[in-house]
Amino acid sequence: MSELGIYDLKEIETMTLTEFNYRMYAREYEQLKEEYDIYRLAFAIRDAKAEQKKKGGKKDETEYRFANADDIIHYKDNIERLDKGESVKMGESEKEDLKSSSDLMKALKLSKNQHKSK
Repeated sequence: MSELGIYDLKEIETMTLTEFNYRMYAREYEQLKEEYDIYRLAFAIRDAKAEQKKKGGKKDETEYRFANADDIIHYKDNIERLDKGESVKMGESEKEDLKSSSDLMKALKLSKNQHKSK
């Protein structure tokens, strides 16, 4: 039961099979989110290190693509968005903001179905 963070023997003994299954189901979602966050961080690190050819520079001269974190995610703008009950918006992305994991799942399903139809 350490997977669920339950160490109290009485709580373990009184847990129903249904409750156990719900807790394990929720734990799988938590693990998926943790994995997703790890990969999101890896891509953020990659993006932060991204370079591009320097405009007007010498041959093979590069510069960082992003000058600071606000080029990727506008912190102050997003604080205002959250205060209004809106979703977080990343950089200058033209992608539609996804408000919840169910929206994400719908978008993935839609994109998968569009891919199959091609």
